[in-house]
Amino acid sequence: MYTRGRGIGRRLIAAAIDRVRELGGTRLFLGTNTKLAPAIHLYEEAGFVRITRDRLPVADYYARADVLMELM
Repeated sequence: MYTRGRGIGRRLIAAAIDRVRELGGTRLFLGTNTKLAPAIHLYEEAGFVRITRDRLPVADYYARADVLMELM
């Protein structure tokens, strides 16, 4: 079943953000790849901004992630 365009991704992102807030989180990080342009667009619509690797809270991160994002 083809689900693109049904808002499922937006709802999943919103649920993840809500859960982080419920748990008291103040920053949410994610890593993705430039090949996943539709996903990057969804993340940006949700308020994520691109960051550099030096802003990550961990020293080692998923090697194939060439786009790093943060939501405050």
